[in-house]
Amino acid sequence: MTTPLDLGSGQSPIDISGWTASDAAAPTLEYSGGANSVERIERPPGFVMIHFARGSELRLGGQRWRLLQLHWHTPAEHTIESEEFSAEVHFVHANEQNELLVVGVLYRLGAADDGLQQVIEAAAADGVPTLAASDHAPQSDGFYHYLGSLTAAPFSEPVQWYVARTIRTASQRQVEQLQSLTNGPNARALQDRNHRSILCAGC
Repeated sequence: MTTPLDLGSGQSPIDISGWTASDAAAPTLEYSGGANSVERIERPPGFVMIHFARGSELRLGGQRWRLLQLHWHTPAEHTIESEEFSAEVHFVHANEQNELLVVGVLYRLGAADDGLQQVIEAAAADGVPTLAASDHAPQSDGFYHYLGSLTAAPFSEPVQWYVARTIRTASQRQVEQLQSLTNGPNARALQDRNHRSILCAGC
């Protein structure tokens, strides 16, 4: 079992503040438009993970990162300038060296989000649902980037994080549906930033 003593100094999530604009390119998302994008659904305790078939990629700095799966946390795990959010969807990618890159999308309470509703319905379905990855590729006017970790066991480091600067909205009903699917809240508490720098790519 992982204990706090086993963890490194670059844990996630963190409060995103004091960031610096960067000339670095933002990730380019080339997700599959096929309706059979989903490979399987996994339901470990406290999570629902929608795993994707090969064909969806993220490109960054000449490297290609395959989209592995998406899952969510309620409430959101990251905060921005201490502002808390209602939900956060994570898109998990890996490159050929099995290094991980996660894109996070934050939601505050507001109007229902059609794309999020499709994810909810797919996650609740029996069998393998029909879901086109391209319909859910995160769109943002920039991404906050820092080096962190997985936010669930084994809390591995390092993980490249790109948190979308564009905040989406989700209805109270959608947040309740997300929590129902995970049997309650499943967010990890904020971790110490430990003097890590945060850049805003594509800002």
